[in-house]
Amino acid sequence: MSEFHGISVGTERRDFGLLLSFKAVGRLTHKDYVVVLPIVDQVVSQYRNGEIYVLIDITELTGWEVGEAVTDIRLAFQYSDQFKKTAVIGCTKWQRITSIVGGWILGGTTRYFSEVHAAQKWLNHS
Repeated sequence: MSEFHGISVGTERRDFGLLLSFKAVGRLTHKDYVVVLPIVDQVVSQYRNGEIYVLIDITELTGWEVGEAVTDIRLAFQYSDQFKKTAVIGCTKWQRITSIVGGWILGGTTRYFSEVHAAQKWLNHS
């Protein structure tokens, strides 16, 4: 039996801007990105003049196909000028390292958290 995997996306308008949230589960594949990228493209393109705050939950992420790391980098570069703050929630050392490297690519400020409440509090105080 295969392991469940995928990326869920949520959007929420806040006083400080748009909150774009992601939850990655399992080992991500190209098909996961094919489903999610058009949604992200549409949301970001409709919010061109506003600031976007990002919440990424990778606590259930176990990895991804090698080619999909490139997709992550492309996504980060494409929207880096609109992402003001990015909070990454993880629970392992490799997830922390991944978030640090991703923070170098993303625009704005990126921070790693081990608790969702701390990440949300940081994002809410813009």
